[in-house]
Amino acid sequence: MAQDFADGDDEFAEFSDAEVARVVLALDQAITRRRQRAAATVSAKLRIVLGTWVPPPLKPTRIELAVFTVLAQTYGSAVLHHPDFTPVLEDLAECGAVVLVQRALWGEQPEDVRLAARLLDARIPFEILCGTWPEVFMAQAHAELQGFRPHPPKSPKSPKSPMASDSEESDDD
Repeated sequence: MAQDFADGDDEFAEFSDAEVARVVLALDQAITRRRQRAAATVSAKLRIVLGTWVPPPLKPTRIELAVFTVLAQTYGSAVLHHPDFTPVLEDLAECGAVVLVQRALWGEQPEDVRLAARLLDARIPFEILCGTWPEVFMAQAHAELQGFRPHPPKSPKSPKSPMASDSEESDDD
């Protein structure tokens, strides 16, 4: 799929570092503008993070910039200009890059499947990001798994009862 959007005919065309940097900066600006517009409206979408509703940050985070870099390295400037990527940009602005990656890798809804198909060439780099920052990309899974993990055995507290101290005193006689 990446080759469909590459400028050249080379199947494994890579984008230069300068091109990747330019696209990442443009993505940063585009997502920030979309989020600012959304924040200005009352109906701005919110997302759930560990059971709490929070809006995505207006300015992309370090993790989001890593996701933007993956998109730029994989698809080049097509991610900004090709109409097939409009839903990707909307999801980035509304939900954030972490949720986008989660949906692309593990989503089960029909729109998640379409998103995964669109971002198929970025799947391996997304998995690498998840392995690099599991506490970010798998926070919900970690929280859910906490309930299933065995708890360490509680050490029995042996408070001295009045009867125990009486028996100890009688042994001393």
